[in-house]
Amino acid sequence: LTLYNHTGSCGSCNTVMNVQHLHLLQAGLFLNMMYLQTIYIYNAPTLEHVLPSVFSVSLPHLKILRIINTRLKSVPNFSQLNTAAALVMVDLENNQIQKLTTGSVQIQAESLILNYNAITEIEKGAFNLSQIAKVSLKGNRHLSKLHENAFDGLKSLRSLDLSETSISFLPTKGLQELDELRIEDTKTLKVFPSVYNFEYIQKVHLTYAYHCCAFKFPAKHNMLEHYRHQLFVQKQERDCEILEEEMEEGGEFGKPLVRKERSWDNEPWLTGNDSVKVWGDLQTMPPYLHPTSPALGPFGTFHQKGVTVGVGRRIHKMCGNLSKNYQEVMCSPAPDAFNPCEDIMGNWSLRVAVWLVSVLALFGNLAVILVLLSSRFRFSVPKFLICNLALADFCMGAYLLLIAIMDARSIGDYFNYAIDWQNGNGCHMAGFLTVFACELSIFTLSVITIERWYTITYAIHLNRRLKLSAAVKIMAGGWTYSTVMATLPLLGVSSYTKTSICLPLENLKVLDLGYLVTLVLFNSLAFSVICACYSRMYCSIRGGHEAAGSLTRSDLTVAKRMALLVFTDFACWAPIAFFGITALAGYPLIDVSKTKILLVFFYPLNSCANPYLYGLAQ
Repeated sequence: LTLYNHTGSCGSCNTVMNVQHLHLLQAGLFLNMMYLQTIYIYNAPTLEHVLPSVFSVSLPHLKILRIINTRLKSVPNFSQLNTAAALVMVDLENNQIQKLTTGSVQIQAESLILNYNAITEIEKGAFNLSQIAKVSLKGNRHLSKLHENAFDGLKSLRSLDLSETSISFLPTKGLQELDELRIEDTKTLKVFPSVYNFEYIQKVHLTYAYHCCAFKFPAKHNMLEHYRHQLFVQKQERDCEILEEEMEEGGEFGKPLVRKERSWDNEPWLTGNDSVKVWGDLQTMPPYLHPTSPALGPFGTFHQKGVTVGVGRRIHKMCGNLSKNYQEVMCSPAPDAFNPCEDIMGNWSLRVAVWLVSVLALFGNLAVILVLLSSRFRFSVPKFLICNLALADFCMGAYLLLIAIMDARSIGDYFNYAIDWQNGNGCHMAGFLTVFACELSIFTLSVITIERWYTITYAIHLNRRLKLSAAVKIMAGGWTYSTVMATLPLLGVSSYTKTSICLPLENLKVLDLGYLVTLVLFNSLAFSVICACYSRMYCSIRGGHEAAGSLTRSDLTVAKRMALLVFTDFACWAPIAFFGITALAGYPLIDVSKTKILLVFFYPLNSCANPYLYGLAQ
C-alpha cells in the first residue's frame, strides 16, 4: 500500500476503499505528510492489526481519522500521534474490536466512534489520559462488563452513547461533566445511578421511562445520595458566606486579597498571587481546547469550566446556585399515567377501592364454587356454566390482589421497583390472569345467555335443551380461546410490560394492533349477541308468545335474574369497549389518567358483583 502526500485542492485526504487484500499498515506510512488532514480506510476485510509505530508520527494538520468496516481487533496506538490540535473525529465503526484494555485509548479528539464492534468489556482506565468530548459505543450488543473506573481519567467528556449494549451497571467516575447521555434499547440496565453524579447533564435518552423519574424526584430515587448532596450544599453555602464576608472586609480597607489555597471538592478554587484565578469545581482547560480556540474552529465542544478572575478586581458575588435543578433536564421517554413516577394506583381512593373489590371477588366467587360443587342437587347445565363464570371472576380477583400488593409494597417510590416488576414473572402472571379471566367471563356469559334463550324458545321441546355434555365441549372451546389470547402477549404479540397494571396495551407492530382489535371485536360481538338474546326473551315473556306460555315459573324467574347478572356485566364493560374502539380508531375521547380508572376499577368490578347476584339467579 502506498499513500502520497497531496497538498492540492483535494489532496489533503488519503482515502483507501475496497482493499480486499490489505492486512497490515506498515511503519512509516504517514511520515512527512505535514498537510494531511484526513485518513480514511474503508472496507478492508483482511486488515486485523495496525503496528504501534504507524501512528508514532507528526501530522500537525490531521483532523479526521476513519478506519471502517475492517477486521481490526484492537484500537490502534494513538498515544504518540502528534497533532497541532485535537482531532475532530476518530471513527472506528463496524470493526471487530473485542476489548478496551487499560490505557488502550489515549487521544485528544472531539469525537470517538466505536459503534457496532464486538466489544465485550471495558477495563479500568481504558480512556486514561485522553481528552474526548463525545464517545459513542452504540451497537456493541455483547458489551456487558464495564469496570467501575472504566471512564476514570477521561477528561472533558460531554456526550456518551451506550445504546444497544448489554450493560447492567453504569459507572459514574469520569462522567461528571456529561451534557448528554444516551442508553436507548438497553433493557439490561435496570438500575440508574443517582443523578447527583451528573453535575452538568442537560439531555438524557434512556430505555425505560421510569429512569427519567430519577430526574423528576431525585430525593425518592436515592435517599442516601440526596442526603449527602444536601450536606454538601449546606457546607458550601457556609463556606461561601465566610468567603464573601472576608472579601467585603478586605475591600473596605482597600487591601488586596491574599488567601491560602482552599479546597472545593479537592480542587483549588481561589488562590492569592497568580495573575488569573479559577473559581468552580473544575479548573479551566488549556487554551487550545477552549470552545473558542482557533485550532478547533466551529468544532469546539469542550467545557470551559470555572470563572476566571483577575487580581485586584473586586468580586461582589461569587456564590450562586450550588445545586442543579434536575427537574429541568430533558429526559426521554417521559413517564406517563401508565408508566408513572407516582404509585400504581395514583391515589388512596382508587387504592382502597381495588383492595375492597379484590377481596370481595376472591371470597365471593370461592364461596359460589364451593357451594355449587358440594350441592346435593343434580349438577345442571346452568350450575356448570356459573361455576365456569365464578372461576373466571376468581382469577380476576387474584389479578387485582397482585396489583394491590405490588402497589402497597412500592408506595412512595414505585419507579424504583417498576422495571423489575413490569419485566418480571409477577406482572406476566397478573397479565395472563386478567386477559384469561376477562375472555373466559365474557365467553361464559354469552353461553349462559344463549342457553337461556334456547330454553325459552324451545320450551315445549324438552328433549331439545342444551345437554351437559354439549356444554362441556362448548366451554372447552372457550377455555382454549381464553388461554391462547392470554398467552400471546407472553410470546411477543403486544406485551404485558407496557403498563404498571400489566394490561396488554402495547401497539407497536401490525400483530399488536391485530391482537387488540381481535379482543375488542370479540367482546363487542359477544355483548351484541347477549343484548339480542335478552331482548328476544324479554319480548317473548312480555308478549305472551307460545314459547313463553309454555315456560315454567322457574324458567321465567331464572331468565329474569340472569338478565340482571348479564346487564350488570354489560354496564361495567360497555364504557371500556366504547373508549377502546375510539382509541384504536385514532380518536381517543378521554385522557390516560381517566382510562386507568376505567381499567383498574370498572373493568373488574363485575367480578366482585357476580357472586352476590348468583343468589338471586339461583
